[in-house]
Amino acid sequence: MLLARIIKSIVIIIFSCILLKIIQYLLKKLFEFTKFDTRYEKTLCSVLSSISYYIIFVVSLILILREFNIVDVTTFGTLVTGASIVGLIAGVASQSILKDIFNGFFILFEKQIQVGDFIVINEEFRGSVEEIGIRSTSLRDWDLKRITISNGNITSIRNFSKNKMRVVSHVRVSYEEDPMKVIESLEEVCSIMNDKFDEYLLKNSEGKSISEFKVYGVTDIEKNPVGAQYTITGVVESYRYFSASKEVKLQILIVFKKNDIKIAYPTHINVLHYDNDYKNEL
Repeated sequence: MLLARIIKSIVIIIFSCILLKIIQYLLKKLFEFTKFDTRYEKTLCSVLSSISYYIIFVVSLILILREFNIVDVTTFGTLVTGASIVGLIAGVASQSILKDIFNGFFILFEKQIQVGDFIVINEEFRGSVEEIGIRSTSLRDWDLKRITISNGNITSIRNFSKNKMRVVSHVRVSYEEDPMKVIESLEEVCSIMNDKFDEYLLKNSEGKSISEFKVYGVTDIEKNPVGAQYTITGVVESYRYFSASKEVKLQILIVFKKNDIKIAYPTHINVLHYDNDYKNEL
C-alpha cells in the first residue's frame, strides 16, 4: 500500500513537470501572435510562467498529501488539519515570502523593469534582466553568470533601457593646454558623432535629433591638480547608450592625438641623492 502511494506521488510530480513545460510552451506560442512590445511580451511570459509554477506546486503538494491521508479535500476535518499544517509552514516563511511577492508586484505594476532591460540593482548587481518572477528577479551579467535576487531585497533600480539616455563624457586635459584649442577639438568630436553616428541620437516624430552632442564646457578645475575637466553630452536611444559612450571616448583620443593635445595624468619625479665620495668615483 505504501509503495503504491509513493508511485502515485512520483507520477504526480512527473505529470506536474510535464504540465509546467506545456504551459510554458503554449505561453511562448501565444505571444508569437500578439502585437505587444517584444520586451513586454517576454516580461508577461516570465511572470505567467512563475505564477503557473507556484499554482502547480501547491496543487501537486495537496494531491501528494492526500495520497498519504494527510489532506482530504472531500472531508472538512482533514482539510482543516492539512490547512493547519500548511498554515504552520507558511507562518514561518510568510514574512519573507509576502515581502518578495508584494515588492515584485509593485515592480511589475509600475513597469520599473522588463525582460531585456540592462539594470543595476542596489548599486551592486548589474546585468540584463533574464527573468522576472513573483518572488525573484534574475539577471545575466557581463560574464554570463546568472544572478538571482529576491524581490524583497531590491531597494534601488537603475534602468539603462528606458527609451532615452544622456551620454556624459568627461576628459581631463593638462593646464598647459590652450583651453580654446581643447574646446575646438571637442566640438570636432561632437560634429563627428552627430554626422557619422547620427543613428545613435534620439529623434522626435519628425526624425529630428532632440539633443545632439555638444560641448558642455569646463566642469572642474579644483578637485584634481593635474588638469582641467571638460565635458561633452548628447541624448541617445537607450539601447545605443553603451555603443555611443565607447565611440565618444575613442573619437576624443583620435582627435586629441591629431591636434597634439595631451590628456592629463599623474606624474612622479624621483630625486636621487648621493654623497661626495660617490660623486668623485664617477
